[in-house]
Amino acid sequence: MWRYFELLSFRSMEEINGLRADCEAGANPRDIKIKLAEELVARFHGEEAAATAHRSAGNRMKEGELPDDLPEISVAAIEDMPISAVLNKAGLVKNAAVARDLLASGGVRIDGEVVDRSFIVKLGATHVCQAGKKAFGRITLVSDESSK
Repeated sequence: MWRYFELLSFRSMEEINGLRADCEAGANPRDIKIKLAEELVARFHGEEAAATAHRSAGNRMKEGELPDDLPEISVAAIEDMPISAVLNKAGLVKNAAVARDLLASGGVRIDGEVVDRSFIVKLGATHVCQAGKKAFGRITLVSDESSK
């Protein structure tokens, strides 16, 4: 993290060393990283964008808000599907095993509610899905007529 401060920040080395000392004294490194992120976003996008980005990222993580750019995803199916398969086909997880692991650990939310592997997505249904902390999508299970 300190190398990024040295390379990218316009802060003096004295100020960077002060932040490093704060961190070593027990300050949360996340808070120090946020300072760098705000500085960089402000430099390239303006002060208002930096404040907005920090607020919206914080709201998503702390308060469970949905991202503004929630992708709309259609998954073709010939019948109702288990949620693990839907998450995999929608691309919210790398593979079905990751989906199963997330489901087992309570890391999948459908319409804001934690679900387990027994959740079945009905053909024609649309749900806001969250897999892990950062993968979101509004998923619709659509009929795949060509597979019948």
